[in-house]
Parts: sequence; C-alpha cells; structure tokens
Amino acid sequence: MFGWQTILKNKHSLVKWLLAMVIPVILVAGYLGATSHVTQHANRLKVAVVNLDKPAQFEGEQQSVGAKLTDQFKASKKLAVKKYSSEKSAREALKLGQISSVIVFPNKMTQQLANFKSSGKNVNVKQVIATGNNQFATQYTSRVLEDLINEANVKLSMGISNDSTLKNLAKQSNSLADKTSDLQANLQAVGNAIDTDTAKDLQTDASDLATQLATYSVELNTAISNSDTDKIKEAAAKINDVSYKMQTTVVGGISNIVVNLNNTQALSQKSGIIQTEATSVKNGQTAISNKLKSLLGDKSETTTSLTQMLTLNITDIKPVKNDGQVILPQVLAVGVTVMAILFGLVLPIKPEKPEALALEQWWDNFQIGGLLSVVGALLMTTSVLLWKIPITHFWFIVGVVILAEWIMLSFVWYLKQLFGQAGWWLATGISVLQLIIVAVSYPAIVQDTAFGISRPFWPLTALISAVNHITFSGEIQQNVMILVIWWIILTILLVSQYRFRQRKSLTEKIDE
Repeated sequence: MFGWQTILKNKHSLVKWLLAMVIPVILVAGYLGATSHVTQHANRLKVAVVNLDKPAQFEGEQQSVGAKLTDQFKASKKLAVKKYSSEKSAREALKLGQISSVIVFPNKMTQQLANFKSSGKNVNVKQVIATGNNQFATQYTSRVLEDLINEANVKLSMGISNDSTLKNLAKQSNSLADKTSDLQANLQAVGNAIDTDTAKDLQTDASDLATQLATYSVELNTAISNSDTDKIKEAAAKINDVSYKMQTTVVGGISNIVVNLNNTQALSQKSGIIQTEATSVKNGQTAISNKLKSLLGDKSETTTSLTQMLTLNITDIKPVKNDGQVILPQVLAVGVTVMAILFGLVLPIKPEKPEALALEQWWDNFQIGGLLSVVGALLMTTSVLLWKIPITHFWFIVGVVILAEWIMLSFVWYLKQLFGQAGWWLATGISVLQLIIVAVSYPAIVQDTAFGISRPFWPLTALISAVNHITFSGEIQQNVMILVIWWIILTILLVSQYRFRQRKSLTEKIDE
C-alpha cells in the first residue's frame, strides 16, 4: 500500500484528494435536492374500482349503474381494472404502489342519476391518486379515466337501454348513404341519354325522400333529447320506411330509364341536376349517420356541461415532493465527469520504476483514485435516497457509476501520463465536450456522420442509458458491456504506457 502510505503522511495531498471526491458529491446531491422530478415505472398500470352503488329503478328497470360502468371500464382494455370492496383497502394499495389510481362509485349513485332530470344535480365520482408514487402513471390513468367518464356521460344522457337500437340505426343510415353514392355513379354514366320527364320524376322522388329523411331525423333527435323510447322507436320505423321507399323508387326509376334509353335524346345538361340531387341525398344521409354516432359518444366534443351527469372529484393523497428520476442520469454523468477531472488534477505524474512491474506501478496510482471513486459513487447515489427519490436496483446504479468513474479517471490519467499537464487540459476539454453532447445538447447536423454513429458507444452515453434503463425498467447488458470494454482498453493502454517508458529508460541506460 505504498500509494496510501504516501497520501496519509502528506496531509495536504490527502485534503486535495478528499476535496476532489466531495465536490462532485455535493454538486449531485445539491442539484437533485433543488430540482426534483418523479417519473416512475409506467408498466402494468392498474386502477382500483370501488363500487358502493346500490341497485335502484332507472330507465324503467331495477339496475346498478355502478356495476355497469365497472364492467365497461374492464371491457375498455385501456387499463387493468381491479375491484375492491372498500375505499380504505383501495387507498392502502394505492399508498403501497400496487395500483395507480382509485375510482369510487358512491352509494345510491343510480338513484341520484334517476333524479338528475328533476334535480339537475351532478353525481360526484371520487378519484384518488398518489402523484408522488408515479407521476407519469398518474397522469396517464387520469386521462384515460376522464375519457371513460365522458363516454359514460354521453351514454347516460341518451339512455343506456337505447344504445344498441341507435347503433343499428346509424349502421342502416350509413348503408343508405352508400347506396345513394352508387346511384350518383350510375346516373353519371347514363345522364347524357336519359328522357327528360323520367329524369325529372326521379329527381322529384329523390328530393321528396331526402326531405322526409331530414324531417324524421329532427324527430329522432328530439326524442333522444327527451329520452322518449316510444318516439325513438317510431322515428326509427319511419326512417326504415323511407329507406325502403328510396331503394325501391331509385331501382324503379333506373329501370324506367333503361327501358327508355333507346328512345330518348341526349340531355347532358339535365344530368347535372340529377347529380346535384343525388349528392344532396347522400350528404343528408351522411349527416344523419354522423349525428347518430355523435350522440352515441363516438366524438368527445359532444360532451358538454349539460350532459355531465357524472363528475370526477380528484383527491391526491401523496403529492409530488421532488423530481429526480428523469434528470438523475444526466446529473450522475456530470458528477462522474467532474470527479474524474479533479482526480486527474491531483494525480501526480510519477517517474517510472525500472525494477517494478508495469502493472504494479499502475496499481500504486489506481488504488487511490479507484477506491475514492467507489466512495464517491456510493455518496452520489445515496444522495438520491436522501431526497426520497424512488429508484429500483440501487446497487446496480452504484456499480454502473463506479465503472463509468474508473473509465473517465483512466482516460484523464492516460492523457496526463502521455502529455503531462497539457494532457490533463486536453482530457478536460474532451470530457466536457462529451458531457455537453451526451447530457445537454446533441446537434442534429452530426446525427448521420461517423461522429453521430459512434455516440451510443461513448462512456457517458452508456452510463446515462444504463441508469435510465435501471430506473425505468429495461435491459442494461449492452451498456454495461460497453463500459467494461472501455475500462479494459484504457487499463491496457495505461499499463502499456508504463511498460513502454520502462523500456525506453532501460534502452537509454544501456546506450549510456
């Protein structure tokens, strides 16, 4: 332990080494404490549903809206839904991080919804979150739950029991619009040779049917707004009749045109009228179909304050206190770089010893910087826990930081051993440039160059990528392998440098 004996006897040198280790630790810990950011694991997101609702008379039958909404949430597949019997047990699971959010359907919710038309009072659905556990997961689940509640609001406002009937009506209306599109194409082909009177009759019939469709669609919308099931069925039947008449009228009209084609004169100017009316019919039918889809909740913009029968009441039981996981890799990269530069500054350039092995001379220097790097890596990573930033696989991060610190130290050490103090300045410039490109700003202009292609294999890039993968779940083998290869290469270069200088010194002595 010749190296440590020398350091411990020289208090001034010991203080320099300790300062070189402590300064980056203070930098990392202080920065994480001042600016924090929690973004935890976002896989396997689960939502707890607590249904306290009791069955009641709603839309003419005894049912529980809470149970139906729970089934709809599970069927959406957007989140993993887990049922809990009580709000207390769900809150405990949320605190432990087993779930990302809690939805509580209140007691007598169905009864309150049944009284909505007379009271106009919204039903508050409680949502409990814990942003401090997982900010990203909380934001994602909240957005999905809000969309699901909006969907439920639209369906509740128009009546759950009418859902399948209206969907069939929308499908039928779409089919009719497709048929009018075919009519338009066929009329274009025969428009230049049809009989004027026949075309006019067809035009009148199509126009009348379009007017009827528009009238019945108004009746349908009014019935939906009033939740009048009988009126909805009546309007649906009328639209079916119009659909049948349109198809038979159109087919009959076309048959007449075909019969009279050989006896009519060219009326190309009249084909434009037919085209216009056919387009009008198609547009009217498409509008009806879109309106029905809109009422069914296929468009989010249909949800207004007038249809908000359910509202979310959000409670955050664990607000965000600090931020760290997103910036942690970059901050650790800064700490590793600063520590390596400071260690390189205080690292002495020792003359080679002809009688000692090159590996032994390397160890005399490395045992000091290497051990202090381990202590520094532990202190930097422990500061993450000090600020209560949740991370997994703590020791993996420590190991990756130690490897990166040894690499950066060996790089600075090698250039200083090769070029003296000028080598330290060169290593400092290269290290800072690498840090800026990797952790701060990556110029897009170099992305497709050899410089950009080699970037994933730089030590600091591998460090940041490895810490990111450890923190947010992922594979780290490739990044660890890159770090190990870098350390082996730089160690071989350092030992070879000592060996080369020994041979050079021995050659000079022989020449003398």
